[in-house]
Amino acid sequence: MSVIVIDPGHGGTKTIPNDSSWNNAVSASGVREKDLTLDLAKRIRWSVQAGSGKARADALGKQISVVLTRESDVNLSFKARGGFVVQHRADLFLSLHFNASDTHTARGTEGWIDRTYAQHGLDAEGPGRPASGLRNLNVAADAAFAGAIVQATFAALHALDPGAVLRSTAYDAASNGEAYTPPAGVKMKGLGVLRDATLGTAANRCRAALLEVEFIDIRAVDRLWCGPNAAAARNAVASAIAVSLVETA
Repeated sequence: MSVIVIDPGHGGTKTIPNDSSWNNAVSASGVREKDLTLDLAKRIRWSVQAGSGKARADALGKQISVVLTRESDVNLSFKARGGFVVQHRADLFLSLHFNASDTHTARGTEGWIDRTYAQHGLDAEGPGRPASGLRNLNVAADAAFAGAIVQATFAALHALDPGAVLRSTAYDAASNGEAYTPPAGVKMKGLGVLRDATLGTAANRCRAALLEVEFIDIRAVDRLWCGPNAAAARNAVASAIAVSLVETA
């Protein structure tokens, strides 16, 4: 039995003043990220339990269990989210998010993994410095997992919207301590929700990634996710993610 923990990003209200980690994006029509992530997580779970994800699992001879870190509008700490991975000895951890920008012009799908090396006191992108201490033990596995999820999400979105794009990058040694070119659409950053110590991955080797589905402050994206045909679009993306999770588990 493979266990997948899906973390619907954010939830609840900001409980700590100036807590940027809560940063809830808002769509062009006023729908909050926290509501979209919970809805998408539930659709993914249904697909794995009874839809196309289940059909794919059956074809592969796999048994999959899906656990959500929240079922309602609550704000959980990183430790609480990671606790689900430890408790259920999860094989995969996927944190779902939607994006927004100050300029309301950015677009794209991207996945994130924890940095190869920690950069204490900094929140910059990239691998960090080898001498800085903490290390992500599962960089290669996390990157492959994130790459698969991002590609599946992007393919589903592009079929619905030709304007869909992947947001990719590469890191040079001079700026980041070591050169690193992740899979297309995958980036690296120090993210507490993905940290080995939070997820207990030093013991269970759970693969972890964070998915930024799209920029919901863009009107075309908002129409897709919140317009009259939103249910069909959400189901299509959820199905694609569910199948990718099953294939990766």
